[in-house]
Amino acid sequence: MAVTSSLGIGSGLDLSSLLDGLRSSEQQRLVPLQKQASSYNTKLSAYGTLQSSLANFQTSAEALGKASLYDGVKTTTDSDAFTAVAGEKADPGSYSIEVDQLARSQSLVSAGEASVDDKIGNGGKITLSLGDTGGNVSETVDIDIDSADSSLSGIRDAINAADIGVNASIVNDGSGTPYRLVLSSNTTGTASQISVSVAETNGDGSTPLGDLLSYDSAAGSSAMSETVAARDAKLSVNGIAIVSQTNRVEEAIAGVTLTLSKTTTEPQALTATRDTDSVKSALQRFVKAYNSVNSLSDKLTAFDAEEKVSGVLLGDSTARTAETRVRSALNTPISGGAFSSLAEIGISLQRDGTMEIDDEKLDAALANNLADIGQLMGGTGDNDGLSKVLVSTLEAVAGEQGLLQSASDGMKTRIDNLTDSMEREQESIDSTIARYQKQFVQLDSIMASINSTSNYLTQQFASLNQSSD
Repeated sequence: MAVTSSLGIGSGLDLSSLLDGLRSSEQQRLVPLQKQASSYNTKLSAYGTLQSSLANFQTSAEALGKASLYDGVKTTTDSDAFTAVAGEKADPGSYSIEVDQLARSQSLVSAGEASVDDKIGNGGKITLSLGDTGGNVSETVDIDIDSADSSLSGIRDAINAADIGVNASIVNDGSGTPYRLVLSSNTTGTASQISVSVAETNGDGSTPLGDLLSYDSAAGSSAMSETVAARDAKLSVNGIAIVSQTNRVEEAIAGVTLTLSKTTTEPQALTATRDTDSVKSALQRFVKAYNSVNSLSDKLTAFDAEEKVSGVLLGDSTARTAETRVRSALNTPISGGAFSSLAEIGISLQRDGTMEIDDEKLDAALANNLADIGQLMGGTGDNDGLSKVLVSTLEAVAGEQGLLQSASDGMKTRIDNLTDSMEREQESIDSTIARYQKQFVQLDSIMASINSTSNYLTQQFASLNQSSD
């Protein structure tokens, strides 16, 4: 920069501007390569966009090939006493449900204490267990309480830290000794009732902890009081009595999970039917994904006569082959079932290349021939369904080793080679400009010397003239 900015000082010529002009002229040698690189990058981006759109279409086609889609069941009820969710193993049917009792968890409360921080005895060992009144224990834990932590707050924290499924808290009832320890089972049902016993080693033989905390759920009495009794959920399905430990009732109806929220005064209806809505939604997503591919393909390969603009992939053999293969796969006849094509269930290709759904025809097929639609898409026995045919074709076109990826890889190689060519060309331009600059520096130096000599001679001649006069 210092050399360039000082050019012309010696000669008085505008050599700096002349060098800039030469540099600009030399840089024009890169323009054709830059245009070609831009074209390649635009094409590469178009391949990637088309590949992504086809991958989305492939995902929608794969979904239609899953047998579970056609075996799905949905539940319908007007009841506010329960909700019902059908799983994969649910069967269609009609059910009459009555909820007689909701499950709930047990809650125990101790006598009141004046403070939450005062020590109660000298500590000891609390044995906490969960089980039913028949003596069947599901969980038990021994909790050591030292003297320093024998207050209500210390006992509460120790029980919660044991993580046995019992929550301890302290409530204030507003009396003279207001602080009371409350133990609540985290699980509903009679199989999760709480029993508490305490072993103490006080020197005077007293048992202040035991007098405060012990409770035997089997006997139903002791120092603590039961404020909420454990209860199982009770219901009937089509007149059959059912008991559940929780309000979430599984498999009372095969494949259906009921969640109870209130009791009923009369039977409530529940209907389980084949989930045709999910199948139709999957088909609608399939059609939408295909139309997205078709729209994108048209945009990339068409010529807009009005705007006189060509699509990026106009005349591109890769894009044309991809489009042909996909349409061919869509028109492949499927053997082995009642339906052999999408058109037979109300989904057809239009003259403009888009796909359209005849809702009336499709709804009728879904209502009367759901299994046949499943066979059309998923196949039967040795016969591939349309889903597999499409997925195989789309994998060959848009997959990691597919047609578009191969074309993209080839385009990347061209871009890399072109980048190398531009780098070499830039090096050549830089070398040429460096040579011009060196020559201009030399010219400037020579011109400066000539100007200096000229000025000297002019001065000498002027002096001689004066002497002569």
